[in-house]
Amino acid sequence: MSDEEARVGPPDSDFTRGLGMVTRRVSDGVCVIEVELEPRHMSVAQRVHGGVLFTMLDTAMGRAVISRLPPGRGCATVEAKINYLRPAVSGLLRAEGRALDLTRRTAYAEGTITDGEDRVLARSSGTFFLTETVEQSERERV
Repeated sequence: MSDEEARVGPPDSDFTRGLGMVTRRVSDGVCVIEVELEPRHMSVAQRVHGGVLFTMLDTAMGRAVISRLPPGRGCATVEAKINYLRPAVSGLLRAEGRALDLTRRTAYAEGTITDGEDRVLARSSGTFFLTETVEQSERERV
């Protein structure tokens, strides 16, 4: 594993890269992801679409959980909740996920998104099923 992989974890997926998400840090149960808002991130109301915020938080929380697992293990979201607190229309958004509690089979994590002025835009929490491998077959049940 390279020093860069140790700092930011495994490479971002095509899905998250396609949304412009960049992982800045993954270590010790914390993951930080950033997105510079572009027109493609906006809803018809010309503010960031809630799905962008939710994706950022789900990804940050999941990667935070994985950073606390032995190499090769993974997780899957069982449930997640988000509170949208204020809109964003431009600038850099920063999601921070924190893995707070791990048991043998599940993990609990929380996340926050802030804007360039450190205002909180959204908060989330989620429960994750811990898997034996990063990739799961269709037969593996949550």
